[in-house]
This record gives sequence, structure tokens and C-alpha cells, in this order.
Amino acid sequence: MTAKTGLSILAIALLFSFCKSAQITDAPKPAENYSPAAEPPLVSSITIPVSLTVADLQNSLNRSLSGKALYEDYSYADNGNDGLMLNVWKSQDITLFLSGNTIKYRIPLKLWMKKDLLVADAEADAELALNLKTTFNIKEDWSLGTVTEVEYHEWLSKPRLKTGIGDINIETLANLALNRSKKTISQTLDRIVSQQVTLKPYVQEVWNALQEPILLDSFYRMWVKTTPTGIAMTPITTWGDVIRTKIAVECLNDVTFGEKPWFRENSYLPNLRSIDDAPDEFQVRVATDVPFPEAERMAKSSMVGQVFESGKNKVKVEDVQLWGNNDKLVVNAKLSGSFNGNIYFIGRPEFNPLKNQIEVKDLDFHVDTRSFLMRSASWLFQGTIKNQMKKAMVFPLDENIRELKSSVQQTLDRYELSPGVLLTGTVDSVTVENTKVTPTSLRVNLFSKGKVNVDVKGL
Repeated sequence: MTAKTGLSILAIALLFSFCKSAQITDAPKPAENYSPAAEPPLVSSITIPVSLTVADLQNSLNRSLSGKALYEDYSYADNGNDGLMLNVWKSQDITLFLSGNTIKYRIPLKLWMKKDLLVADAEADAELALNLKTTFNIKEDWSLGTVTEVEYHEWLSKPRLKTGIGDINIETLANLALNRSKKTISQTLDRIVSQQVTLKPYVQEVWNALQEPILLDSFYRMWVKTTPTGIAMTPITTWGDVIRTKIAVECLNDVTFGEKPWFRENSYLPNLRSIDDAPDEFQVRVATDVPFPEAERMAKSSMVGQVFESGKNKVKVEDVQLWGNNDKLVVNAKLSGSFNGNIYFIGRPEFNPLKNQIEVKDLDFHVDTRSFLMRSASWLFQGTIKNQMKKAMVFPLDENIRELKSSVQQTLDRYELSPGVLLTGTVDSVTVENTKVTPTSLRVNLFSKGKVNVDVKGL
């Protein structure tokens, strides 16, 4: 063998040795597959007590009746040819009183009358207060139904007819005219109230506002979305100077992580159902999806850069990837150091209620990784990496749940659904029911209890 041939063989040997030491070897990759099971929707029930003060209703009614005639009669032939014209309008603010589902109120009125005296016409002005009561209910189409009755009237200034020969007391005649017009006045009030106090636009606005995704946590980029599917209401009652009812909403809830997501929408407001009562607290089940890219981001923040040692050998975690294998989670760890390549762990994610955290139950080397390491890098298999990786693959939820509860509570402290419609409440508890692996995420089903209230400020 010549010197030139020897140098060539040596160069090839050195090159082969270099390539071998730098070669990246991977364990067989576990397949990504899922066993989708039909999961019933997580239907929640939210009871929302609604309060409307007498002052707000009173102000709204005074605004709606300002400058409007409650009764107009410009014909002598009306009411059986009574020979009397009568015009009635509000002269001072209305005052309201509550009793059950009945509103009693006093309306000061100004009257103008004109009487046909055959030889001439005579006019009269007067002022009185009508005392009325209105029973009310909310119909299936969300309209407000009222039935108003005039209970009695009192003269604030008695009517006197002005004639060329002097003033004539016509209280008896005016009483007769008022008694005849009580039904018309009551119907006019009912019509004005039904036109001015319309509930459907407010309920529709709340219905739509509930569906707007809310960013609960900017660090985890946690979004929550409620999709209402049904609505019911308890009978209206009164307490002190407040009108009260409870609205019970059936809904679906979603929580996701990452960018603001697209959610299903339900813009159709169903007809109102009447129920006798509703629980004071809400019970919300939330499907919380943690997309794999977001789960990897959180996992990398605690795992990438960790060094695992076994005797003289050590490896460093360079990257982490996650995906599903039926009902289990695959953890792909890319290593560098004494071993350059990918190895795979597998386990079943479960929630540990005692520690309030998600753990990858029975995390172990995938069966193909186990066989691969036994042949090529048994020191990895025999070392502490599995136990250390198992400890690392824990997702504490205690802080997340506290953060979720805190974020929701901040939202409920004072959340204006729409101008004049204020949502307040408290979150009593947030717990995890179960954990699943979906084709795109780790899914954690949360269960929350609490109380909410809606105050309507003005109409």
C-alpha cells in the first residue's frame, strides 16, 4: 500500500468518524391519532336576578307623558251628545307606589273644558289628581302587558264655568264627564306604557352582549364565550321600592387560549317561558380548550433548557412538542448532548383534585422509544430522565383557577352590558371536572358556581 493510498483511507476514516459522532438519531415516532367520542354539550344554567327601581320607572313614565294629552274630546256630539269638550294632560310629575305585581300611582292633571250652553259656549279650567292602579305582566313576545284602572280622583282646583253672567260651579258635570272617560284614559295610559316600556330590545341587547368573547387573562390569552340557547323568567314581584324578577338562561360555554377565536353565535331570541322560581346561584360548565401550540408554549417555558444527567452522560432539552394518541398525550422531547435526537413519552392526562393540577398519569417511554433506547442508548433508559420528565409534565391549575376566578370576579364587579344595564356578581368556586385529549387541544371541563345580578338604570 502506497503512502498516498494510506492517507486516503485515513481521511475517509476520519470523515466517517466525524459524521457518525454528529449524526442525529431519532426513536420511532408515535402516530398521531384520536378516538373521538360523542360528547354531550355542557349545558349551563345562569340565574340572573333583575332589579328595576320605582324611581327609574317613575322617571321614565314622566318623560314619556311629558307634553302629551291623555284624553282629547273636541266634539259636542261625543259621549252621547253630552255637549261637552274635554282635554286632559299631565300637569306635575307622577308618583308611584308598589304592591305585589300592582303599581299604584297618582297623576296630577290639568283639564280644559268647553260647554255648549245653546245661546253661547263657555270654557272652564281645572286641576285634579287621578289615582290609578296598574297590574302588569310580561308576555311571551317580551312585550309588557298592563291593565290600568282609575280608582278615584280628587280636585286640586274645582272646575268653574266662565260665562258672561258669572262663573258657574260645574263639579257635578265634570265628575260625570270624568267617570265616562275613565276607561278611555286608562286605555290611553296602557297604550303609552306598552309603546314606551319595550323590553325586547333590552333583552336582545343583553342576549347578544353575552356572546361577545371576553379576554380573561392576557398572559395565558384566555378567552371565554357564552352562547345562550334558552331563556325563562319568574313572576314579577316587588320588595320595598324595587321591582324584581329572575331570568334563567340556559347556555353553552367555551374557554380557549391563544388569539381571539371565532365562536358559534345564536342571534335568535326565543320567546319567553314562565317558570315559578329559579335557583339563586349560577352553575356554569365550561369546555376549556388549550390548543397544542399554546400548551407547548407553556410547557417549553418550564422544560426547554433543562439538563438531565445519568452518570457521565447528560442531555439538554432543546424543544418540546405535544400531540394526541387516542386518549393519551405524546411528549416529543428533542435532546442534544450525549444523545442527539428525539425521544417520546406517553401518558394519560388527568386532573388531581388534591393538588389541583393536571398530571400526565403514568408517563413513561413510548414502547418504540423503549426498544430503541435499549439497543442504542440504554443509559437514557436506565437514568433518571423519565422521572424528571414526569415531574416536569405537570400543569398546575391552582394558580390558573385562582386567576380565572379573580379575572371573572373583576369582570363581574361592574360590567356594563349596555348603557343602563349593569351586571354584577360573585364567583364562589371554580373546579375541574375532567380532562380529555382532542385532535387540536387538551380539553379541561370546568365547573363554576356563583351569583350574578342585573340592575336596570332607567328605561
